[in-house]
Amino acid sequence: MTVYKLEKEIYKNDIFKIKPYFHLPSNYIPKNIDLFIESIESLLFEILPKDFIEHKNLSKDDLKNIFLKLNQSIPLFYTSEFKNPPFCLSFSLLCSADHTHGIGRFIGDLLSKWLMPGRSLAINSHRSLMFSFIHNPNKNLYISEYFISVDDTKQLNLLKNNLSSFIEELKIILLSVYNARQIVSTQKLSQKQKSIMIQENLDSLLDKNQKAGNSAFDQMHNFMVKLSHEKKLSEIKENLAYLMNKKPINIDRDIFDSIHNVSLLFKGSFSDERSPKHISRIISYQYLFKKSLKQVLSSIKTQKRHIYLKLLQTKYANKESTTLGILIVMNLLHENEHFEKGYILDALSGLIKDYVYVDGSYVIDYRDDKMLSFYLEIDKLNAKRFQKDEINDIRDKLHLELKYKMLNVVHPIFLPRNEEEVLRNIIVLSKQLKYVKDIPQVIISYDKQTQKEISFNIILLRLIKKNTTSLKEAFSNSIIKSKYFEDEVKIVGKLKNKYPKEANIFRLNIKKFPFLRRDYSLDLRKARLFIVNELKRSIKDFRDFNGGMISKQCESLDDLKASFCKLKKHQEFYLENFFYSLRPGIMQTILDTSILKNFYLLLMDLISQSLSEKKCTIKTLNFKKHYFIIIGSSSSKFKEEVIYLVNKIKLSSFELTSASFNTNDVFTLGYILQSEDEKKKKLLHDTITEAISHVF
Repeated sequence: MTVYKLEKEIYKNDIFKIKPYFHLPSNYIPKNIDLFIESIESLLFEILPKDFIEHKNLSKDDLKNIFLKLNQSIPLFYTSEFKNPPFCLSFSLLCSADHTHGIGRFIGDLLSKWLMPGRSLAINSHRSLMFSFIHNPNKNLYISEYFISVDDTKQLNLLKNNLSSFIEELKIILLSVYNARQIVSTQKLSQKQKSIMIQENLDSLLDKNQKAGNSAFDQMHNFMVKLSHEKKLSEIKENLAYLMNKKPINIDRDIFDSIHNVSLLFKGSFSDERSPKHISRIISYQYLFKKSLKQVLSSIKTQKRHIYLKLLQTKYANKESTTLGILIVMNLLHENEHFEKGYILDALSGLIKDYVYVDGSYVIDYRDDKMLSFYLEIDKLNAKRFQKDEINDIRDKLHLELKYKMLNVVHPIFLPRNEEEVLRNIIVLSKQLKYVKDIPQVIISYDKQTQKEISFNIILLRLIKKNTTSLKEAFSNSIIKSKYFEDEVKIVGKLKNKYPKEANIFRLNIKKFPFLRRDYSLDLRKARLFIVNELKRSIKDFRDFNGGMISKQCESLDDLKASFCKLKKHQEFYLENFFYSLRPGIMQTILDTSILKNFYLLLMDLISQSLSEKKCTIKTLNFKKHYFIIIGSSSSKFKEEVIYLVNKIKLSSFELTSASFNTNDVFTLGYILQSEDEKKKKLLHDTITEAISHVF
């Protein structure tokens, strides 16, 4: 009786009186709908929390605050009391009607398949209404009730164990769908992004044989079927996408199912520690990014890395500081690519300082074989929040850093030692030992790599004299960072029939992580130089028989780096790529540092410009008896034709040096002509111009 009086009082004050969102048919009997609305009002009374309904004599401001609070609280759920089986369970829901169309079908399916895992339940009955409160007409709501039979104790136990997690998961899904659709309809997305989302929806709607729920699309589908010309069908879809751009409320008729699958990733301790609203934002942005990326990949033939990035700031109840969430969605270019949390944190370290990773916040989605999505969170050390310039740096530069962090998984090589080659190298080195004072002769070659180490094979020939210690002893007595493994030691001859020539075949293993470059490729030159220094510490002087050119290259690169002031990591990476692209390779050690530096600066100036796919940009410069010419474009198709025609000029290899360098979807090709002959300069320029005209 008490509840009944409270209900009557509420109706008397008209606080929660409702009206249908839609217009009734002209021949419909009003009395029938009035009875239905009264039953919905009674259901609404059961769903609403008591602090919403226990109010009297409210002012307009009070009413406004009540409805504002209600809008912030939805979706709301209510279930009837459990009884001894068999009984009928009532499951009710109140949520926003905006951006949640299609929810009725989805909830029915979800209840049937997931309310009791392993059991397919029958929905006995269902009622629903889209409405608004008379005192709050600007907010449309949706209410529905489902009646489900619970037949035995086993079903009841399943229901008790699963109901709370089911409701929590459903809440996240509804909020995610709402956010996703709201983003497309209200956020400042580009015209292209919106058109892609809508056109994809039209594709899924118009290309299906079954009836879609929207009558306007049903009519358009029937019309499309009658069209036999594929081009006309494509044009109509594009026009519809453009016309609907101002109100793209239809994203995908299967959006609830899609987001339900994504929400399964964000369960357990992750969802326990975070609000449903925050999780729903993550899921909705991931959904939108993946939909957009799939459409982009289907429409672009060339392989390019596409990265979508979203920063989400949030606060936890037990922390004063603001946590920064980072959502990344990217496509894979090759099957053997690998990416992990450490690469993201490494990229962040190059942009901001004093941050810490939030344990347990890393979530990765491997379900699609053509794209990956990642989410993780970081906190600011010794501060309550990240500065605005730090957030801007992450937003503007992180995607560029990540492009070079992808690791290509390389299969280990099985290649047993070639004994014939080893014997030949021993003979060659033995012939170099002609005098008593000759220093040891060494050949260093790459052997293999494991997950943590890289190994080099070393052949060392030396003369054995009085007090000569064994190599094993020499390495054990010196301070080195490599592991020594002896394979073979033998005498291969004598000098002047007195001094034995000792051949030592051994391996040195070193940790490979210090030699990983920015793109996680292994710098063998740098690793080999480290081995050379290890040998110097152990055996002092020796001749690097097969490392003269490598050593000279390293010296030239170090000189080039030294000519710049305090290079950042990514700048050093670009400079190394440029240096090793110089052809012929001998020119890396011949050209003066000032020549290389100015050529590189001209190249970077071209890269910094906005380049087009439909044409090439050319830059030239005369510098110290050298002529520089660099071509750049956002398309690489010009390179093959330019190289072909330039090679036909038949300039000497020491007269013409080339360099090819690509970064951030910009492709460049440059030449250094070592000549003051104006005719040769003009010939080179005209040849390149002609080649470009053949392509564009």
